[in-house]
Formats: sequence, structure tokens, C-alpha cells
Amino acid sequence: MSAITAQTVNDLRQRTGAGLMDCKKALTEANGDMERAVEILRIKGVATRNKKADRKASEGVLAVRISDDGRSATLLELNCETDFVAKNEAFLALSQDLVKQASLKGVDGLLEQPYHADSSRKVNDFLNDQVTKIGENLKVSRVLRFDATGTGRVSAYVHTGAKIAVLLELGLKSAGAASNPEVADLARNLAMQVVANNARFVRRDEVPAEVVAKEKEIAAEFTKSEADKAIAEAQRVVEDYKGQLAEQKASGNAEAVAELEKRIAVSEKQAAAAEARKKSQLSNLEKIVSGRVDKFFAEACLLEQVYFRETDKKISDLLAAAKTRLGEEVTVVRFVRFQVGETAAE
Repeated sequence: MSAITAQTVNDLRQRTGAGLMDCKKALTEANGDMERAVEILRIKGVATRNKKADRKASEGVLAVRISDDGRSATLLELNCETDFVAKNEAFLALSQDLVKQASLKGVDGLLEQPYHADSSRKVNDFLNDQVTKIGENLKVSRVLRFDATGTGRVSAYVHTGAKIAVLLELGLKSAGAASNPEVADLARNLAMQVVANNARFVRRDEVPAEVVAKEKEIAAEFTKSEADKAIAEAQRVVEDYKGQLAEQKASGNAEAVAELEKRIAVSEKQAAAAEARKKSQLSNLEKIVSGRVDKFFAEACLLEQVYFRETDKKISDLLAAAKTRLGEEVTVVRFVRFQVGETAAE
């Protein structure tokens, strides 16, 4: 049996991040064998993680990694239990290490991959060790990689606090344009646009038919509801004045009666006008619905949104200007927007 000294215990603690007493117990159980003690603590880490796994990991951060040539980008969401841990330097470093793993080895079967810094271990083993160190349930809830098609390029943007992040791919005709710094800036600004205005689609022809149908249904019902509310309010005012009129007639206040009769006449005309507006709206319902759905497209589709940096321009205008400067068309191929907690552990 190897001697268990204070230095040995401290070495094990530094290596694993486990508590002092846990390290001492592990070394005792392992008869002073450092490697066996590490294994014992890892096993305990797994057990700890299994216990913690019932606790909801809905806090966390988003980490991105872009290749130097702008041809690929990886986005990963790492969750924990508390916002306090989400701001911890060790946790943030872990998120960067895991997104590096995904960028180097791919996103498929991430947790079962050999860990990039020690191929003798799996990523899941490494993550379990971090659960022991950090003391909370940790979970990689999502990981995604964009690889540019053709001569395009990709970009990424992580919003302050690392709670919202976007990957975006631009389509270009030439490799020269793809390496142009101006294109890199454009891609980043477009990714920021998606964060700022929460675009859901690139263009309106990508919006699923069922989504458009639901928007039309909502627009039609909203139009009818607004018309009915206007009529009901106008009629309520008429009835209110009529109630006051009856009271004033009973009291013999001729001046108040005359004033209320005038108000009733005006209010009845307003009620009739509200009825007429409803008829007009119903006869033009298709046009009104179309206008409301266009407004939905302007909010949901990236190309139709107002540019957050220059509100007199739309994103489509921004791309048209880029085409003029570069001498070739620039298109948004796709994007994805992640927000922490969207797929919180059940």
C-alpha cells in the first residue's frame, strides 16, 4: 500500500476537482493507488450525475466555433441547473471545449466520441468528471454544425450573455467573394439581425402552408372581432346615455335632457357607422387578411425585415447593395437561432 499523505490527497484533488474528504476516502479504498482512486472518483461522479439528472438543467450557455476559412461553424448548447454556474469560468471553458470537440470530430454521437484531449476516454466520461467538479447536472442539449455548400461561407453570432446564438450560411458564386472581408461582415450582421428580430424563415416561400393558413385564419377572426367590439362599444354608449336620459326626465331637468338627446343622436350615428364599417370590412375581408399576412411575413421572414442598423432599409435591400458592390449575387441559404432553455431537460 502506497503512503497516503496530505500531498497525495491534494494531488488527487487538483487532478479531479473532487472534495478533500472524497479524495482521502478514494485513496484509502484504492490502497494509495492514484489511478485507481481517480477511477473510483469517476465512478462516484457517474453516480452523482445520475442522482442529479433528475434535476432540471434549463440554464446554461451557447458556444460557437468558426473555422478560420469561414467554411464551417459549430453551435452547442450546454445546460446546467443555475444561472450562477452558467456564469462560472469553469463552466464557460467547458462549453468552449465541447464545441471544439464537435468542430474537430463532428456532431454525431458527440458524447460517445473519443475525447480530443485524451483519446483513451470518451467525451461522456470527461463530462461526468465536470459534474463532480462543478456540482450540478450538466447536459449537452443540442449541437449543430453548418458546412458551407459550393463557394459559400458561414458565420455565427453569440449575443451578450451567451443565451441566444445564430448560425447563418451565405451563398456566393466565387471563392474570391467568399473570402472577402466585406462578405464576412455582412454575414455577421445578418446573424445579428436574426438575433435582434427573431426571424423564423429566410423568405416567404419557405413558410409552411399550414402556418400561412393559420395566420389567415387568425387575421380573419381578428378583423371580425375588432369590428364586433367597435359595434358593441358604440351600442354600449347609446344605452348608457339612454339610461341617463330616463333619470333626467324623471328629475325634470330639461337642459340635461336636451343635451343627452343630442348625445344619443350622435352615438346612434356612430353605432350605425360601426355597422357599416363591419359590412365594408367583410366585403373586403380577403384584401384585409392579405395585408395582415403580409405584415406577418415582414416580421417572420429575414429578407423582408427592416435592417436593425438602418431602419430605412430591408434585408433584401442590403443584399442587393452587396450584389452591386461585389458584382455577384449574395443569398441567404439558411440560418438557425438557438435560445438557452428551448429544449430544457424534462
